[in-house]
Amino acid sequence: MKLLPGLLRERKLSVLSAAFAGLVAAIVVLIWNKQLAVIIDGVGAGVSPPAGLVLRALATMLAMAAMNFIKEYAAGYACELMAHDLRTGYARYFSSLRAADAENVNAGEAVSKLQNEVAGVSEYLNAGFYQLFDDCIKFLSTFIWLLFINVALTAYVTLPALVIAAYAFKSSKIIGRETEKSLQAKEKLNRYADTLLTLFPVVRLYGAARLVTSGYMGALNDWECRTVRMEHAKAWLMSLSGVMSGAPLLCLFFFGGRMAINGSITLGTLYIFLNLSGNITGVMMNVPGQIARFNKFAAEAGRLAPQIILTKGK
Repeated sequence: MKLLPGLLRERKLSVLSAAFAGLVAAIVVLIWNKQLAVIIDGVGAGVSPPAGLVLRALATMLAMAAMNFIKEYAAGYACELMAHDLRTGYARYFSSLRAADAENVNAGEAVSKLQNEVAGVSEYLNAGFYQLFDDCIKFLSTFIWLLFINVALTAYVTLPALVIAAYAFKSSKIIGRETEKSLQAKEKLNRYADTLLTLFPVVRLYGAARLVTSGYMGALNDWECRTVRMEHAKAWLMSLSGVMSGAPLLCLFFFGGRMAINGSITLGTLYIFLNLSGNITGVMMNVPGQIARFNKFAAEAGRLAPQIILTKGK
């Protein structure tokens, strides 16, 4: 898939700025959890937290709110710039055609791609791509930091998550196949719609409306059926993934609770793992849906790539 790397290269400064803002925001969240863990350990030991620590925690809270705003703004700005490059690149392709080639352009197919593929890719860039981007940053930063705190407890959280990841990888293939079938049925429906628009005078002249309409309705029903099957498979597989996502938390309560009782870790350390485990298990739980959305995006981007002309972003 060449379209996404091209869009990223066009706006690499904005994308790198968004990545840096996301990383800083994740680090601030980790610092906040560390400070809160120290306060919890002090309260558990019967010691009042120092005023300086409380002030630093309040300052970290303000920094966390500010960085979340900056992260969201930078990511949204970068994604919208890429979506803008996609739309203008699609228009630039048609404006670059010679007159003889422009006469052979199928207007119905071009409008269909604008309303479906271009809109679908733009929607993914503004929603799914950013979510995947943010999940990866949270997962990596949290996992590395938890390893430094306690390797054994990190393993108790991660090993069940690896099982979820294996399940997600398998289920994503099923969702991907259903998504591809739905896209193929939608493409067939678009071809029927284009035929109706192109041959409408001929259809009226020879009274073939019923014949053509029956073919269109058959394609419509096929697309509806395959789309329902895709959504059903996605809902069922992701629901099972959600049930499985509780396993790491149960392991954390069982093993982490025993370690806290035995004195191997402090209560504040256990709080850190409980509070941040969602950054690992939550990402795993969302993997099937993320992969399904990316597969759909890749298929739509593959169809658009030959008709997108990108230039250096200003």
